[in-house]
Amino acid sequence: MYPTVALDLDGVLLDFEAAWKTCAAWTLRRPVERITDDYALEDRFGLSRREVAKVWDAFHQGNWWERVHPYPEAWDLIEHLSGLGACVWAVTNVDARHLHARALSLEGMIPESRIVTLGARAMPEDRVAILRDLRATAFLDDRLDNVHAALPYVPICSWIHRDYRGFGEPENGVLVIDDLRDFGTVLQDFLYPVLVATA
Repeated sequence: MYPTVALDLDGVLLDFEAAWKTCAAWTLRRPVERITDDYALEDRFGLSRREVAKVWDAFHQGNWWERVHPYPEAWDLIEHLSGLGACVWAVTNVDARHLHARALSLEGMIPESRIVTLGARAMPEDRVAILRDLRATAFLDDRLDNVHAALPYVPICSWIHRDYRGFGEPENGVLVIDDLRDFGTVLQDFLYPVLVATA
């Protein structure tokens, strides 16, 4: 039986910040730089709510979702998971109309048929429902609220800490990593005995 691993996209496999910052500079016609480590975009980049809304409008209307490129280490993780025999799914809070763009941004890393688009208004509970349907063995996200919601239902719940502020402290049972490649090592240690036993 192949284990199912579910990964968030933006902030996990894909460098959303770089793409959004580029879009912001293009839309607002001025340099936009990260000034704090807050997760909220207006605080992180020192923008007003109106400016953030304007950038989001441009992001959705252009081809920006296609231009959210993978972190270099994302390829290492997917290769590692493939070597473990894992079936990798992506779960993202993006509208279904951007599904193909999400697949293009992944550059073949995960097939389009295994990308779940929950919509921009999705709550952590919506993500948990998908994880339960998939019978996920492991889940990785950069939002701690999503990880906490999944904790009772997924054996391995991990949070990648990208140095953003505003999430609070992880609950007991959450595995915290700061290098994407470490997630593969965690899964190898957990899954290898299971795979040997079922071989």
